[in-house]
Amino acid sequence: MNLFKRIFFILLLLPSFAKAADLAITMDDFDIDDQAGLTAPERNAKILGALKKHHAHAMLFVIGHYIRNADDKKLLHAWAKNGHIIANHTFSHLPYSQNQTFEAEVKDIERCDDVLKHEPGFQKYFRYPMLTEGDTAEKRDWLRSWLGLHSYKIGSVTIDTSDWYIDARLRDRLKKDPKADLTPYRDYYLAHMWDRANYYNDLSKRLLGREVKHTLLVHFNLLEALFLDDLLTMFEARGWKIIDAKKAYQDPVFTRLPNSLPSGQSILWGLAKESGKYDKELRYPGEGDVYEKPKMDALGL
Repeated sequence: MNLFKRIFFILLLLPSFAKAADLAITMDDFDIDDQAGLTAPERNAKILGALKKHHAHAMLFVIGHYIRNADDKKLLHAWAKNGHIIANHTFSHLPYSQNQTFEAEVKDIERCDDVLKHEPGFQKYFRYPMLTEGDTAEKRDWLRSWLGLHSYKIGSVTIDTSDWYIDARLRDRLKKDPKADLTPYRDYYLAHMWDRANYYNDLSKRLLGREVKHTLLVHFNLLEALFLDDLLTMFEARGWKIIDAKKAYQDPVFTRLPNSLPSGQSILWGLAKESGKYDKELRYPGEGDVYEKPKMDALGL
């Protein structure tokens, strides 16, 4: 291939690279109880290290009941020290569904707010536990109104995932065999995350005619401590750009409030449900063990 053809080929590729999707990390729960494989301080250090390596500032949605003492606060302070945003994920992490009233949900948010509001890095973003926004339109709209009146922004997810289930399977394996080879779990995790990212990115393009600035849902767990660096490396190698969560939430899509039931899931799922054009392809829940269990069983994971 002569020089002219090489230059032409490179220029041909540049537009697709320039349009690569933007991706921010949003991490749920902050479960700092020790787990198989790594202690909570070790997990904290590895996750923060991976984010720092990739120059990513995440948003951490904290369950209030995990912040119990000075040691717990020290782990949380490390996030603010590294430039990450701390946000509200309720105190008890109960789904806002049939068994959780509007009044109970508000009290749970306020209780978490009391834990976090004086923490460095805290900003008034709220994420629904398990992405459940209410089992009725009335409950959904009451809480949306309450959040707005109290200056909370909803920390919606665009790319939903089941990393929590892969993590549970990985930890079960380690309990049985502490020296187990975890490479197959890493490979499954990376393939799962890439598949879900592309599904929701494609849904964004079909639904809105553009790629939104994505917020990826992950959890503070052993899986992410071990493989978050690999995940971010994979996305970057495939042309995606890792951006700060604060920048991602400036995308206009996050001002949308889908009028859909069941409510919740990815905001893209909710908007697609509201449109009525994607009912044949939308599964409920959007992600979950019901989809991953058969595949992991078949692989012996």
